[in-house]
Amino acid sequence: MSLFRYGLDLLHQRMHETFMLITDKFYRTKYGAVSQQLGLEQNEPPRDRGFVVVQIDSLAYEHLLSAIDQGYAPYLQRMMERGHKLRMYTCGLPSSTAACQSAIMYGNSYNVPAFRWYDKRAGRTVSYKLPGNNTALEREVGEGRRGILDGGSSYSNLISGGASRSLFTMSTFGQGSLLDGIKGLGFFILFALSPVRSVRVIVLSLSEALYAFAERTASYWQAERRVRFEGVFPLVRVLAHVFVKEMQTFAVMVDMYRGIPNIYTTYNTYDNMAHHYGPTTRPALRAVQTVDRQIRQIDRMRRHSATTYDLYILSDHGQTPAVPFRQLHGESFGRYVARLVDDLTLAEHVEAEVEARSHVAFLADELRTAQQGLPSKPARAVGRLRRYVEEADRPVHAPEITASGATDVVVTGCSATAGIYFNQTKDPMDLTAIELSYPGLIDQIVEHPSVGLVIGREGHRICVLGKDGRLIWDGSARVVDANPLDSLDSAPWTLPEILRLASYPRSADLIVFGSVVNGMGVAFEEQMGVHGAFGGAQAYPFILYPGSAEERIQRLRTAHDLYSIFSSYLPQTTISFHSREPAAIQG
Repeated sequence: MSLFRYGLDLLHQRMHETFMLITDKFYRTKYGAVSQQLGLEQNEPPRDRGFVVVQIDSLAYEHLLSAIDQGYAPYLQRMMERGHKLRMYTCGLPSSTAACQSAIMYGNSYNVPAFRWYDKRAGRTVSYKLPGNNTALEREVGEGRRGILDGGSSYSNLISGGASRSLFTMSTFGQGSLLDGIKGLGFFILFALSPVRSVRVIVLSLSEALYAFAERTASYWQAERRVRFEGVFPLVRVLAHVFVKEMQTFAVMVDMYRGIPNIYTTYNTYDNMAHHYGPTTRPALRAVQTVDRQIRQIDRMRRHSATTYDLYILSDHGQTPAVPFRQLHGESFGRYVARLVDDLTLAEHVEAEVEARSHVAFLADELRTAQQGLPSKPARAVGRLRRYVEEADRPVHAPEITASGATDVVVTGCSATAGIYFNQTKDPMDLTAIELSYPGLIDQIVEHPSVGLVIGREGHRICVLGKDGRLIWDGSARVVDANPLDSLDSAPWTLPEILRLASYPRSADLIVFGSVVNGMGVAFEEQMGVHGAFGGAQAYPFILYPGSAEERIQRLRTAHDLYSIFSSYLPQTTISFHSREPAAIQG
């Protein structure tokens, strides 16, 4: 019996070795042809090892565990069974992608107060949904610092991390295309080299469109809580989303074949669905499932690559289930503030739903590149498709919202946070000055049932105001009546992160956090899942890392620590770790 079992084990081993040889040959032939078609050369393997980071935008640690338990992330579970380890960390404030990716890629998120904020000096709202603002963001946070993607590739991120090749990335939008250098019918040859992927793009686009229609219809008839999608033709949105997702996976796999030492790609499907339906709903968890399948492809390529890669799966922040302020109170937060200052002019800046808008823009850009390399008749057909895509949605580089000099107060709603700015001064306005100008305003905002915390400044002091008490920081913490932070997680980093955020020159005169009660938050936009503040799962992302990286991960506490972890893979040069934040707050 033992001899028979030995024979079976030996047969199984030989079959596995043969399968690996055939698969390796297939991958090398396929991606070698793709690289040649793209005009890309194969790199020398890194001296030690490289890394690949896959970011699942907005997926909290606890919601990943829920997705695994419910069978929506079978491959991530399999990776853990093979030796990858899962860990939770805190992303810090603000818990939004712009700040988190700045911290991860450059170790610096100084003066990034929110995903959307008002520039009092320029009189305009800055949103990191727009490419130009991300270009400026990367220039600021990367000044004097080396990005973790130096010599590497960035796909579908907000900023590039100093990558040599950056596609579908907001800070470098319009500066490159996956199809650059492809001549004539090379666009179609590229897909022909991967027929399974081309068929998958078509099938997934149709199935996603049908599923989205069915899901919206079901939620309407069942009266489920969700927010309304814009009325753009859904197939264009879905096609753009599926196209970009498949192409970024394809690009990552080509780069792994080429031996690019450091690669970072972000999938934001879950973030979109969680904002619209809630982070623990079926549409959101189904989005995790689609990303799980992409990770399976990337990991398969990693195991067949000639280069040794460490594969990290992480999220930048989480989301907390929420109800929109408008649904709770019949008016937006900005309109509520306007009633409190009814003799003054007030502007409220929030954005309508823009799910997959950047994907539409990237799809149009790729079609434009393909059109330039085609003969006249195919070029006209691709051109018609491109124009249709461009007309189906507003452009990603929409004009900024501005407020005239006559506007006294500006309110920005940004997921779980709101900012109130007073235009009497271009500098941050102290609490005393606000109270003198608007008597009773601060107290009325603090006492609103959907407001959790209000944070302001008084000279060099920082004040955290809650319904039952306040905390005053003047080099040390002084609590009056009751500690307002008791309503949040009593973690050691909560107060330092609030102090850090309040110290930024760009932060609002009044920083408002929505309340979180029994795990349910309040959204200052039309969202069913929120992030940007503390409270619930929004500040607690995850990282799934190889067991061999345990020593690197030991020092992980916040998103800023990921910078030193990933930069340790780079060839040893002088890496700056300076900070412009006040020394008293850095701890």
